[in-house]
Amino acid sequence: MKTVIYARVSSKEQEQEGYSIPSQLKLLNDYALKNGYKVVKEFIDVETAKRAGRENFNLMIEFLKKDTDTKTILCEKTDRLSRNFRDIAILDDLVNQQSLSIILVKENTTISRDSKSHEKFIFGIKALMAKNYIDNLSEETRKGMLEKAEQGIFPSAAPLGYTNCEAKNGGKVMKYLEIDEQRAPILQKVFRMYATGDYSLALLTKQSYEEGLRNKRGGKVGKAAIHNILHNPIYYGTFRWYGKLYQGSHPALVSKGLFDAVQEAFEALNRPKQTKRHFAYTGLMVCAKCGCAITAEIKKGKYTYYHCTGFKGKCGNSWVPEKVLEEKFADIVKKIHIDDDILESIKKALLSSHSEEIEFHKKRIGILNAQKTKLENRLHQIYIDKIDAKVSEEFFDEMTDKWQEELSQIKEQIGRHENSDSNYLSQGVHILELCNKAHRLYLQQTPLKRAKLLHYILSNCTLDNTTPCPTYRKPFDIIAKGLSRSNWLPLEDSNLGPGG
Repeated sequence: MKTVIYARVSSKEQEQEGYSIPSQLKLLNDYALKNGYKVVKEFIDVETAKRAGRENFNLMIEFLKKDTDTKTILCEKTDRLSRNFRDIAILDDLVNQQSLSIILVKENTTISRDSKSHEKFIFGIKALMAKNYIDNLSEETRKGMLEKAEQGIFPSAAPLGYTNCEAKNGGKVMKYLEIDEQRAPILQKVFRMYATGDYSLALLTKQSYEEGLRNKRGGKVGKAAIHNILHNPIYYGTFRWYGKLYQGSHPALVSKGLFDAVQEAFEALNRPKQTKRHFAYTGLMVCAKCGCAITAEIKKGKYTYYHCTGFKGKCGNSWVPEKVLEEKFADIVKKIHIDDDILESIKKALLSSHSEEIEFHKKRIGILNAQKTKLENRLHQIYIDKIDAKVSEEFFDEMTDKWQEELSQIKEQIGRHENSDSNYLSQGVHILELCNKAHRLYLQQTPLKRAKLLHYILSNCTLDNTTPCPTYRKPFDIIAKGLSRSNWLPLEDSNLGPGG
């Protein structure tokens, strides 16, 4: 029997710490030899699977499509093979179309066309939860950006009117915002003009273009961009980061007084109409036909109907009763439901699959703690040496700065590994448990609380006549896709006939 081998490490750090490619290849080649498989090719990736498109994974897929005599992939375990939904879908097609078998040696699992739907479902969920683990790791990057924000440094690309600059401070490269001398005067004029209340956004957009304002690609700065600029507090010296306002260290482009005057002008020109009632599902949907917002009205004094605002003119979209909408939203929530027995199976599978990752993080924490203790001892000793006049003031300052910097980096790495270790299982299980009970919760709640649950699960919906078409938030989108694949459904659904 011909087979290919696939091996992967998700970081250079793992490659160096015992989860090496050679150890995976030895395990898989030994398995092949023992079980009568002929290895025709080895495919190796040393990178993360945060995005589909890993070079050698793709080469393996192309090879298997051409060499249809090769019917098996040998891999160490699920999260070495895939950590995103797209790869799972590709493999699933090969399993069904070419009778491919995937053997996960450490998990003692084989996925083939004849596998039970329950086994395929767990295989898919393990890969999808591993994808969520990668997303959790990206939170560490956001934490670093949050730390910059707390120091007054805007942690993203410079908005129009500013440029990103760098400067060295000791051994560190510090990033900061500097005023763009070309665009800044035009933007200052835009603020002053709108504050008068005599200019519409459309007129300001035209005027700023004539004044020479261009975006960073050299194109026109549109009306929506001008609107965002006039509302952005970064121009008076503060900035928002994840909903919180921070005092920036960058120079202000306009005064706080001028910025406030602009906001007052907006309020005067766009004062919203008062409504007597808050409708639960407004703000969650837009019209599928024209993109306008969906609003609601009460008919005959008691029936609530949702419909397009018609801001861009009549689009032909239907009115939908709230009762009908709630039933269809219930179906949308039900699409992420995971049964009790499947939930328990997945929890066990996740724990088993992640045991090696946990061991990896523990090992790294142990190594880093040893380095931390060593540096702390050095700092203590050099302080004693300074008091005893065994080292000069200059040498003490130089080494202290160097070791403190190393100590800070080590503490940051320890924190990352500690968070990675705990977040994977706790967040994965929390998400799965929510999926398990979301539909039941939805049915028991008032309309306003149902809407709150929908906002948590969905990022937006379009309303096409009487049908809401959902966009699930991550990772609910991944779970909904996984559950929608018929061969991943629980056992009781696997007996549907061709018409089912």
